Amino acid sequence: MKRKIGVITGTRAEYGLLYWLLKELEKNPEIELQLFVTGSHLSPRFGLTYQQIEADGFEITDKIDLELTSDTPLSI
Repeated sequence: MKRKIGVITGTRAEYGLLYWLLKELEKNPEIELQLFVTGSHLSPRFGLTYQQIEADGFEITDKIDLELTSDTPLSI
C-alpha cells in the first residue's frame, strides 16, 4: 500500500525550494505524491506559474484558488 504525501505550494520562490524534494518523492514507488497548488501560482498577475509546474512534469492533484487580486493587507 502506497503512502500518500501531500505537498502544498503557493509561490514560485517556494516551489523552487520544493522542486528537488518533489522529484525524489515522485521517484519513490512507495509514495503517492499529491500536489496542491494555490496562491500566486493561479494568478494571472503573477504569471500563472502553475503552468511551469505542469511543464516540469508534475501532476497537480488540485488547484485551490484564493482569488488573489492584489498584495494589499486585506488580500494577504
